[in-house]
This record gives sequence, C-alpha cells and structure tokens, in this order.
Amino acid sequence: MKQFDRVKDDDEYQYIIDSELAMCGDDMIMGVIKDWENRYNECEHITNMLVFDDDDRDIDEHYVVYTKDGKHLLNCLNTFKEAEYTVREGVTTICDDAFFWRANQEQRITLYIPHSVKVIGENIFGDGGGRIIVID
Repeated sequence: MKQFDRVKDDDEYQYIIDSELAMCGDDMIMGVIKDWENRYNECEHITNMLVFDDDDRDIDEHYVVYTKDGKHLLNCLNTFKEAEYTVREGVTTICDDAFFWRANQEQRITLYIPHSVKVIGENIFGDGGGRIIVID
C-alpha cells in the first residue's frame, strides 16, 4: 500500500508518495487531486451524528463510536488518543467532526478506511488535520 500526502508550498502543492516527492504543481495543473475538505459524494446523506439515538451506539476499544448496524462511524470520545486508526469493514459513512473531539486535537491522525466507505462528512479531523488511506 502506498502512502500519499500533499503539502502546500507557497502557490504550489508537493505530492509525496512513500516519503518521496512525486510531483509539484498548482491547483490548475493538479486539479484532479483533491483534499478531503468536503464530502466527495454530492448527494444528500446523513452525516450528522446527532440524528442517531443514544441507544443505537456501539463503542469500540479505542473509544470510537459506531451505529449498532456498523454502517456509520459517528465520532470518537475525548479519550481517543491514537495517531492511527483503522475504520471497521462495512462502514459506509464517516460522520461530520468524527475525530474532532479526540484527546490530542493538535495531533495529526492517519485514518485507514475500507472500500465500503462511500460518504465522508465535513471537518472529520478538526484543527489537527489528518490523512486518509484507502486500504485494500
């Protein structure tokens, strides 16, 4: 699995694959590659965790909250401290602000997601930022 990252340098972006510079360019040149700033699916989907009942929640050993059917990753609790986390297989939606309230909000997080994820809400990492790696 390749590690991908994008870093802004003045008006250009540097695209890094496996810790090596792969290419540079501005938004006009590299417009095909997008950050995970917004949902990548423009359809209306439920990404607000507050619409789910409290009794429809399951908390894993890392303090990440899912719906009981395993389709939605709702959020993490403020006791979540991981620098890396792998989302459960079968999840289709990661809700808005999912990792915003983690213990170390300034720490950058790497999120490994399965191919089953179809919708990613807004601001899932908060101020600390993060990256998403799709796993096979």
